[in-house]
Amino acid sequence: MPTWWPFKKDAPQSNLRQQEDQAYQAALNALRQQVGSQLLGGQSKQAILKALLAQAEALETGAASPEAKGQLRAYDQLHAELRSELLQNLQMGRALEMAGRVDEAIGFYETAVADQMSTRFPYEHLRVIYWRRESYADTLRICKAAVANPFLSSKDHAYFQSWADRLEAHLQAQS
Repeated sequence: MPTWWPFKKDAPQSNLRQQEDQAYQAALNALRQQVGSQLLGGQSKQAILKALLAQAEALETGAASPEAKGQLRAYDQLHAELRSELLQNLQMGRALEMAGRVDEAIGFYETAVADQMSTRFPYEHLRVIYWRRESYADTLRICKAAVANPFLSSKDHAYFQSWADRLEAHLQAQS
């Protein structure tokens, strides 16, 4: 085609969607490795979830490049997966407890406590279960775990601290 031809096609532009997808896959793999190493290091899922959310919010303030969009999709995907895992333990524990299978529910609630859920639900249910079973040492352990959880409100901290104080007095009176 002659150089003067007015209907020439432009040189093919880079496919922005393809760049975004490549950035998404790379970021997702890197984030999964990061989360895996953090979990092995003993960090709670709730803490990881909050850190991912902060990183995603920081990334949103930057330029809207295909790489940034891909990374944001990866953060969103991993956030959804972690949140689903957190809520799954809570839902399974609740369903098993309602079905009368309290021993099985305890395992799910304990996992939720280890993950430092940002709700008092698993702490309160374990406290009641252990209290009814007269397992006061476990009740105290759960109350102290709730007080140490940075994701619970100050009102919840005060509530569980009062229970911890009461239980410590009760255990000292028994000895």
